[in-house]
Amino acid sequence: MNTAELKANAKEQLIGKWAVAIATVLVANILIDSDVMYKVSEKFGLIGLSISCSLISLFLGGVISVGLCKFLLDMTTKREEPRFETLFSQFNIYLKTLGLNILITLSVCIGTILFIVPGIIVGLMFSQSYYILSEDPSKSITQCIKESVDMMNGHKWDLFYLELTFIGWWLLTAITVGIAGLWVAPYVKVTETNFYLSIKNN
Repeated sequence: MNTAELKANAKEQLIGKWAVAIATVLVANILIDSDVMYKVSEKFGLIGLSISCSLISLFLGGVISVGLCKFLLDMTTKREEPRFETLFSQFNIYLKTLGLNILITLSVCIGTILFIVPGIIVGLMFSQSYYILSEDPSKSITQCIKESVDMMNGHKWDLFYLELTFIGWWLLTAITVGIAGLWVAPYVKVTETNFYLSIKNN
């Protein structure tokens, strides 16, 4: 499935689901990515809050990422009705999600420190791990990583190119001081989920 089809499917799948998608992705991004809150708190001199944001991202990033993947898979596959509370549905495997998140974060950081390109490649290789775990929580951390690496063999450029096609939308988000991002972020996430399903089925 080509990029245009992945994005077209995402638009169709979001019809009638925009409200729950926006709310779920927004809350997930706040909990997973502490950069925005960190910068705001640092600007106002709230160092303690900025540190807390980083800790929240570290300890909740994995479990929320897996919950978000389950939500997105519900939306794209229609296995279940996509619900906001699905975002918090994976705490029964919390330690596994924490370990996966720490392993991926450290691997990407090390790759980025060595050179930027290796960090990007590692991030692409491990990018499907959370989806894999969300579909089968019985799998180990190493299984999820290995399956992601196998799935992305020959598809790393495909995902990188897919992300590049959203540059215009992210520029619009910057121009609108983040307002457009409320719609852009779910659109991107659902498209990425369609990518996962596409390479999985192939």
